[in-house]
Amino acid sequence: MKRIFLLIFTVFLFIPVWSQSDPYTLIFSDEFDGTTLDLNKWTVQVGYAANQEKEYYADGTNNLRVENGNLVITAKKELYVADRNYSSGRIYSKNKGYLTYGKIEARISVPSGAGTWPAFWMMPQSNTYGSWPKSGEIDIMEHIGSDPRMTSHAVHTALKNGSLGNNWFAKVYKDSMENKFHIYSIIWEKDQILFFVDNIKTATLYRNFTDTSTGWPFDQNFYVILNLAIGGTMGGTVDDSIFNNPVEMKVDYVHLYQATNTAVSVPTDSHIRVFPTKFSNEIHVSTDNPTEMKLYNSQGKQILQKIISDTEIIDTSNIPGGIYLLKTNDYSTKLIK
Repeated sequence: MKRIFLLIFTVFLFIPVWSQSDPYTLIFSDEFDGTTLDLNKWTVQVGYAANQEKEYYADGTNNLRVENGNLVITAKKELYVADRNYSSGRIYSKNKGYLTYGKIEARISVPSGAGTWPAFWMMPQSNTYGSWPKSGEIDIMEHIGSDPRMTSHAVHTALKNGSLGNNWFAKVYKDSMENKFHIYSIIWEKDQILFFVDNIKTATLYRNFTDTSTGWPFDQNFYVILNLAIGGTMGGTVDDSIFNNPVEMKVDYVHLYQATNTAVSVPTDSHIRVFPTKFSNEIHVSTDNPTEMKLYNSQGKQILQKIISDTEIIDTSNIPGGIYLLKTNDYSTKLIK
């Protein structure tokens, strides 16, 4: 009986973080269980690509098909149009599947081979703050075939973007990332975006470097995009020998969950008091109850963790100048040194 109890207890310990009790509602999904792409959910992009990519995006079944419960995006070496030696596929859910704040996930198998650049990413429904990059971009997953173990997360804003060469990104290195299914996802909240691979958090981007849309345009509806690029600014030099075998990006499903409570990172009580918010050599933190406090720099790296009781003075003389985020379980505030 003890062994049975231990097994049950262990199973509960390893229930995924995203359980059915989470405050999210599924608002868009595609399991790709049919035989054709559901055009009520997706639009197929046809034409040339940006970012110096080498492919032409086509809409035929040679490049886009649904089979065996998967969307299959296939890149081919072929003279599809006069000035493109490769063809591939790209679909997006604009005006059909979009949200502000929530969970976005897809189960994807990326191809192998130098020159491949598959991606699962998000763009704004409307250019509320202006054309790219002013209204933002969220790259949930990008993979580069010339770096097989690497998965990249990134965002682009007016202040920090790929054109300026200073956009925020995080790279994750894991074995067996190619030609195997993995779950790529984010939890997007009012003041932070958390990135996951196989439900394990791999990076967090905090809204702690600006109060305006130029640095945080992520307060509007975004839709999702799936594509397989060849070459380009990230894909790099193409090894044509990879086309001796099928070059395929497979997608098992895409899910969009709307957050039912978007009041994220807003204090739910007033037992924490922090001053001054523009500090030099010390911060005063006051609390009515013992509370765990964490301090993060502008790159999302935790630099301090402490249990606060009553009022404490924290020495910050050794902390370099910059913008910081102080967080507890139910409170966050930006600090500037």
